[in-house]
Amino acid sequence: MKIQTTRDTLLDKVLYISRAMSPKVSNFILSGIMLETADSLLNIYGTDLETSIKSSTKVNIEREGRVVVPSKILVNVLKSFPESKIDLELLNDTNELLVKCQKANFKLNTFSLEEFPQFPSISKKNSFSIRTDDLKFLISKVQKACSTDESRVILTGILLNLDKDLIKMAATDSYRLGVAQSKVKYEGEPIMVVVPSRVLDTVAKSELSGGEIEINIEENQISFSMTGEKELSTLIISRLLSGKFPDYEKLIPQSFNHNIVVKREEMLEVIKRTASISQDNIPVRLDIEKGKITVSMNIREVGSSSEDFEVSYGEEKIQIAFNPDFLIDGLNVINEDKIILSIVEPLKPVMMRSEKTDDLLYILMPIRIS
Repeated sequence: MKIQTTRDTLLDKVLYISRAMSPKVSNFILSGIMLETADSLLNIYGTDLETSIKSSTKVNIEREGRVVVPSKILVNVLKSFPESKIDLELLNDTNELLVKCQKANFKLNTFSLEEFPQFPSISKKNSFSIRTDDLKFLISKVQKACSTDESRVILTGILLNLDKDLIKMAATDSYRLGVAQSKVKYEGEPIMVVVPSRVLDTVAKSELSGGEIEINIEENQISFSMTGEKELSTLIISRLLSGKFPDYEKLIPQSFNHNIVVKREEMLEVIKRTASISQDNIPVRLDIEKGKITVSMNIREVGSSSEDFEVSYGEEKIQIAFNPDFLIDGLNVINEDKIILSIVEPLKPVMMRSEKTDDLLYILMPIRIS
C-alpha cells in the first residue's frame, strides 16, 4: 500500500473512529484500526466487537493494499505534524508502515491482518431514511436523560420507536425522562429497539450535515449509513441492547393541576446563579406563588442563595425542589423562548415542554424537601 493524503483529512477520520470505540477493549488487536484502499478511496475500519465503523475518504493511491496499525500511536504521530501532505507506505520487507510529512519520517509496527475482526455484514430488512439534521436533533434532545449506571445496561441506551411515519426517541435514568419525535417516511411494521447511547452520540458527532442517513434495523443490530460531500461516507454498525425498556408512556402524567408559562432564558439564568454554590446534590427549591417564582438554595457548610423572577401565575402556592443539574439540562434541551412547566403536585413528575409543540418533552422527578 502506498498513498498520499493530507494530515487533517486522515487525522479527523482516525480520531472520529477512535473516540467511538470503547476504551475497555478485550483484545489487543482491537486497539488497532485497518487502512484499506479501494477504488480511489481509503477505507478506515475500527471495532470493539459491539460497534464497528467504516469511514471512507478520497486519497491519491499509488499502490493498493491494507494494513492494521495501533490507532493511539497513529493519532499521536499525526497530531505532531503540521497541516501538510503526508505519505503512507507499507514496507513489505519489514511489515512496517512508513509515515512521512515534510522532513519527518516514522516507521510504525503493524498488527496481523488475519487477527483483525471481519467487518459485519448487513441484510437489509427494515430500512428507512431520515434527514441527518433531524436525527442529530432527536439524539441531542434525549441523550442527557440516559443513565451511566452499567448495572442497569438497558437504561444506558436510547429507545427508538418507529411507527406510522413517526420516529420517537426516549431515554431515562429513572429520575428524568426525555422524549422527542419527528416525522419520517416509513412503511414497514412497527419497530421498538434500544440503541446504545454511545453509538448514537457517535452518529450525532459525525462531520456530515445536510442530506439523509439510511438506517437499517435487523434482529440484533442497527446500522447508520451516512454519505456527505467530497465522497465522504461513514457506516456505523452496532449491536442492539437486550432487555425490557421501561414503558415510558406510562411515566408521562395525563393531566396536570398547574401549567405555568415561563421565559426559558430568564429561568435558566436564575437557576444557574442560584445553584452556583451547589454541592453534594443539594436540591434547588422553587417557591411558586402569585406573580413570581423564588429560586433558593441553602447549604449549611457554604451559605444560601435566593432570587426570584416574574411569571403569570395566580393560583395556590407550590413548593417544589429539583436536582439543579437535571433542571438545567431540561432548560437547555427545550430551546424555545417560552416553555410550559406542568405540575400535578410537589412530589409528582413535572413536565417541561415547548409552548409551541408537543414534539419534545422533558419530565423530571422532584426531590422531597426535608
